[in-house]
Amino acid sequence: MIYLESKENIESALLKAMENVLKEELGKDVNVNLITVDKNTIAQLNKQYRDIQSPTDVLTFVYGEEDVYAEVYICTDVIKENSVTYNNSFKKELLTVLIHAALHISGYDHEYDTSKEKEMFQKQSEYLKKFESLL
Repeated sequence: MIYLESKENIESALLKAMENVLKEELGKDVNVNLITVDKNTIAQLNKQYRDIQSPTDVLTFVYGEEDVYAEVYICTDVIKENSVTYNNSFKKELLTVLIHAALHISGYDHEYDTSKEKEMFQKQSEYLKKFESLL
């Protein structure tokens, strides 16, 4: 179950797509808090946890606990900027970020352990195609 902690409206269909990816990858339902934050907050979190001094679109923290399996912080301002940079609609960029976060929650990494990086981005593309009808 995705618990949205946000003042912003994120379409339930996109959240459902994220839940579907999690269930398919993990083989079970998990509780994930999805929190939207501003650029300043995401930049602070990025500095604190990754030692990178700039805003990012998404940060994922996996705890593996039953009550809160993971937390995902997203910054819609950065996602909007990225949609322009990558010539995507905002909705497609947001879906990409949600799928990307779900894959991180499922154990895929491209930063600290690159052994599954290629597989992660291939799965991300496959899931985007699977859910393109939402766009």
